[in-house]
Amino acid sequence: MKRIIYLSLFILLFALLGSITVFSFSSAPEQPIKYSHKAHIDQGLECDECHIYVKTQTFASIPKISKCLECHEDAITESKEEEKIRTIASKGGELHWKRVFRLPSHVFFSHRRHVAVGKVECVECHGEMWKLTEPPKKPLKTLVMEDCINCHIKRNVAWDCIDCHK
Repeated sequence: MKRIIYLSLFILLFALLGSITVFSFSSAPEQPIKYSHKAHIDQGLECDECHIYVKTQTFASIPKISKCLECHEDAITESKEEEKIRTIASKGGELHWKRVFRLPSHVFFSHRRHVAVGKVECVECHGEMWKLTEPPKKPLKTLVMEDCINCHIKRNVAWDCIDCHK
């Protein structure tokens, strides 16, 4: 009986929220530099080398300028974008990245739980970021709740409403 109630609640919630996307954006943000995911991945970097909290926190983090300077304090390319990093840093500035991927406020999502514990690859939610030579203007994948549920069912993990909804 309890299971039927939960299933009924899930179907009702799914029907009400089905059209709401999990990841959404409001406008195409202008980023501080034309960061190339492809160039960095081609050099052998992994996502967690810049998004340093992805395996330990609920959030992945967006790199601060100090992280960029670990590799780019001295010129390693002739890129004007790389020079822009050093120019901003020399003035004591910071890279003010604009978020592209956002969750609705009623959804709880833990990067640590999905990436470190569940071994979910970044591409499954974010799409093929490694192919981008400039920052994305919008999410590469627009996930809906059904995508999340299908992944949870496929992996045989909990998908009760309260697991993800605040």
